[in-house]
Amino acid sequence: MSLGKRLRGARKHAGYTQKNLAQRIGAKHNSVSNWENGLNMPDPVTIEAICKVLGVTPNYLLMGDELGAADSIGEKLNFLEMELLRKYRSLDKHARGAINALLGYYYGLLAEEGSVPAAEFGGHDSRGFEVIQGRISLQSVAAGTGTHLDDDNFEPISLKKTNLTQEALFYVPVSGNSMEPKFHDGDILAVEDAPVQYGEIGVFTLDGNGYVKIRGKSELISLNEDYAPIPMNDDVICNGRVAGIVDPDWILD
Repeated sequence: MSLGKRLRGARKHAGYTQKNLAQRIGAKHNSVSNWENGLNMPDPVTIEAICKVLGVTPNYLLMGDELGAADSIGEKLNFLEMELLRKYRSLDKHARGAINALLGYYYGLLAEEGSVPAAEFGGHDSRGFEVIQGRISLQSVAAGTGTHLDDDNFEPISLKKTNLTQEALFYVPVSGNSMEPKFHDGDILAVEDAPVQYGEIGVFTLDGNGYVKIRGKSELISLNEDYAPIPMNDDVICNGRVAGIVDPDWILD
């Protein structure tokens, strides 16, 4: 279970709405939604504030370990690790890429020595290219009139490492034809953790529905002229900018 899912469960158990919790900890109104959707992560100070309000421990929120008893790598984060993660998330994609490459190099050495399982951190396919792990939505975003996008329904996906896939936050299939001729029904989109500026294409959630659209000044716009613009309101959530289409050959069984 992810931090986002644990946060959502603890929030609902405590009887708070996303807006109520954001107000209690002094965060922006859509911050809690972004955390629960896995779009970004609260910093250590905010995590402590959340835990105080919801009555849970940082170890539970981060790793699901209520007692904080687990000691092995990956089962809990100390505050130094949390601070490193916070700094990493503040970097641009070029700096992240450099750090990812450095980590990949050293983890590759450890994997060759047998110190860590290669599959845990990625590895190499039998065809010789590097493999990375990502997550893909089990539900599509509409290039049409809108479909429900449930943020709980993601599953792991293995892909060939490329400039596109190594920077993606998540992947999502397209449903419908409103973004033709650029995107077609069934395309898999790579979505990066970046704000969507006016005129750019992004993935949005509005009134419980997921869309891939062009961001206008106050509306979501389709490329296909058969579809009318969708007015935006204060509840619209930007899930990330569309970086491109995933080549089917990059997706590994």
